[in-house]
Amino acid sequence: MLGMVTEQDVGITKYLNLNNPGFKGRLKERFSDFNVTEIQLDGKLVTLQKQEGETKNGGGEEEAKKNNGPPETYMELEEPLRKLISEDEFNQLIKIESGEIEKVELVVESMSKDERKQVHGICKILNLSSNTINNAKGEKVIQAVKATKKGQNRGGIVHGERGRSKEEKFLHFTLYKENIGTTELISQLAHSLRTKDKYFSFAGTKDRRARTLQRVAVSLIKPESLESTVGRLRCEASIGNYTYHPQGLRMGDLSGNHFEIGIKDVNIEHQVVDEIMTYFKEHGFVNYFGMQRFGTSDIPTHKVGLKILQKDLQGAIDLILKPRNHQYAEIQEALLQYEVTKDADAAFSGLSWKMKNRIEAKLLNGIRNCHDNDKANAFKYIPSSIKTMYGHAYQSYIWNSTVSKRLEVHGTKVLEGDLIGCEKTEGRPSIGRINVRRINTEELSKYSIYDIYVPLPGHSITLPENETKEYILNKLKEDGMDLEAFRNNVRDFDLPGGYRKMLTKAQDVSWEMVNHEKISDDIIPSKINKNNGENVEFKLEGPMKSLLMRLSLESSCYATMALREVMRIQTDISSMKNLEAGLEMEEEIETNDDKDTNKDENGEAAKNGNQNDNKNGDDSEDSNKRKLDDIESCDAKKAKV
Repeated sequence: MLGMVTEQDVGITKYLNLNNPGFKGRLKERFSDFNVTEIQLDGKLVTLQKQEGETKNGGGEEEAKKNNGPPETYMELEEPLRKLISEDEFNQLIKIESGEIEKVELVVESMSKDERKQVHGICKILNLSSNTINNAKGEKVIQAVKATKKGQNRGGIVHGERGRSKEEKFLHFTLYKENIGTTELISQLAHSLRTKDKYFSFAGTKDRRARTLQRVAVSLIKPESLESTVGRLRCEASIGNYTYHPQGLRMGDLSGNHFEIGIKDVNIEHQVVDEIMTYFKEHGFVNYFGMQRFGTSDIPTHKVGLKILQKDLQGAIDLILKPRNHQYAEIQEALLQYEVTKDADAAFSGLSWKMKNRIEAKLLNGIRNCHDNDKANAFKYIPSSIKTMYGHAYQSYIWNSTVSKRLEVHGTKVLEGDLIGCEKTEGRPSIGRINVRRINTEELSKYSIYDIYVPLPGHSITLPENETKEYILNKLKEDGMDLEAFRNNVRDFDLPGGYRKMLTKAQDVSWEMVNHEKISDDIIPSKINKNNGENVEFKLEGPMKSLLMRLSLESSCYATMALREVMRIQTDISSMKNLEAGLEMEEEIETNDDKDTNKDENGEAAKNGNQNDNKNGDDSEDSNKRKLDDIESCDAKKAKV
């Protein structure tokens, strides 16, 4: 078996700050050391304020479960709940369900917030919809009305009616989660609601080992069903801030992400940290595609992508199904069996139900159901999002290698013929909402290296007219490739190309050194506590020294590459393990189909079919958007680096 992929293997070799001595520290010692908040298209941070009536388990809901149904008489309510509403008020609520009256207003002016939540819970178990409002007298009341009939609401999905208007087709909500990936949590939600993953959409996947806030959209699901389901999940998650919109979310529908990162047990003086962070704030970092782009297992995804682009599907299959060092034992055993016998049916049939959702298993299933020579149809058993990822990884490898060569030869100098962004002009192709043109000698002084784009290879890109062009073409030539090789009749493998800035700067950069007692301390307050206005005491003191970093990055930029520049470390798993226990890499914060790559002039994905809310997706995609979960086979958690 092969060794794990390194930064050098994927073209990551340069740093900007040549005078940075670097320092050691513990990254992601706890999931609470890494906090990600999505920045919406309007530039505002996503927030989560829990509103009355939005609770994981309203008061009285557990009682309803015990009794296998809602209470029919006032005395069936638990005594604490009977203290909140009178028998007459309860009977009035019962009359709403029977249709005798249309609504009831319960005065809750003197109740606490928790007590009002319990009243909402009583309404919920009686199958009523409730909201806190002010009545004509200015009193705070809970208004209860009849909710959708049970027969029309199975698993939270609206059946037997047209539902909301087109303007309110999609429910958008804020999702807070801890220590679980976005796609994994969405799959759990979909399974519990008896719906499909594809009805959920989001602007970007967020890190697994972290606390994250992001917006999610879903169709055909009601808020109360979501709320109830989240309350039953076995992970820490919360939702709220519901709004209705005519459309769902697409990958890239965000302006970036804000990070709060704790680097624990650092061995560096405050003055040196200030010098490093000041340079980072002013100069930024090389905008490399991070190691997450290439997987962290023995066989990098760009090698598979190369085979696909060379139309060697058998070679791609052999790489995907090659046994690897850090796979689940059950998967590894099945692949070892297939490697020897080439009996895909036996290898697949021996897997447990859970393992049959892995990418390797899906490909084995495709092979066993297709003719021996029909590799293209076997590949159809792999979700489109995964298939396109392979090609994007190869594009990213060429981009990284090109930028490293450019920095090695020319540093941060702007060259004649470089590409800059521009307004769209007649006859000029546009990819991923980015229009580019070449600059001439007279314009060199007007632009800095931060304005310069380097193309990702594809069949429709504009190349710079300088040495950078040769770096790209020569690197492709080493693999027997040219730009036309990115054209393919299969939409998942057709790559027009894209553009990405060489260097980038983080925004809203701040930092501080903190002291605390031990390595397991929480040193960053939870966003959900802040957003709910909770006053949580947070005292930090002790012998251990840690660095808190706060920064905002544009979408498709990698926080790991920012940390690499600051700490002067290598972020591949092999390097981390040599230093200690290994670092679990964050999932790609954006989609593998970045918003500035591989799209046509209308900003739509160009034949790549990996839009998150693809309505024509088949059932095989329902629970298989776990790009890294399926490709990564190393699950290391932390590092002293």
